[in-house]
Amino acid sequence: MNKIYGVSLGPGDPDLITVKGLKVLQDSDFVFYPGSLFSDGTKDSYVRPMLDYYIADKSKLQGFFLKMGLDRSTAEETYNETTDLLINAWQQGKKISIACEGDLSFYASFSYLLQRLQQHSIPVELIPGVNSFSLGAAKHQVPLCLQNEKLVFLPLEQSIEKIEQMLQDFDTMILMKIRTGLPILLPHLRTKNWKFYYCERLGTANEYITTDIEELYQRDIPYFSLLIIKK
Repeated sequence: MNKIYGVSLGPGDPDLITVKGLKVLQDSDFVFYPGSLFSDGTKDSYVRPMLDYYIADKSKLQGFFLKMGLDRSTAEETYNETTDLLINAWQQGKKISIACEGDLSFYASFSYLLQRLQQHSIPVELIPGVNSFSLGAAKHQVPLCLQNEKLVFLPLEQSIEKIEQMLQDFDTMILMKIRTGLPILLPHLRTKNWKFYYCERLGTANEYITTDIEELYQRDIPYFSLLIIKK
């Protein structure tokens, strides 16, 4: 039976896709990919430049664009509409893949489509990929964990008390989705005797990394950024 494939692209560098993922993409009749829909009606996609690198026939590419924000109602509509398109193409016997930045099991819009496809008993195969924090650790040349050390992830965190509490039990912390929280945390973080490894737009031409927390005061923090903290 024909499958729908979920393909992880990695964090930004098009060479970091897996061999299997690349083969599936290039063999697909249609490749669906996520993007952002802004309040002024403009669209953007972090994924599209990577797909342009892999796929010569742009008619294969089908974007679905999500409004940014905490209100999930419009996103749910987009997921439902995209699921209908996926099922329709699958019923026609088309080879379909859904592309996702990073790894598709980690904070990925793909998971919402997967849930809907499973409800319709559509066979799906997931192809994992490189996470942004793995590339971040590689760029900084720092191990995330050694021996019995423990690692924790915190998204959208704005509380220094919560971070202090978690670092009592964990050795390494990765702060995700830090665009809104980091400006609040910076005055507190600069007083701590921790090691910081900041990363943004990893694997792209606009990649930036630093271990100097002071540099972040003057920086406009983008959505695709993270902070590794080691105590």
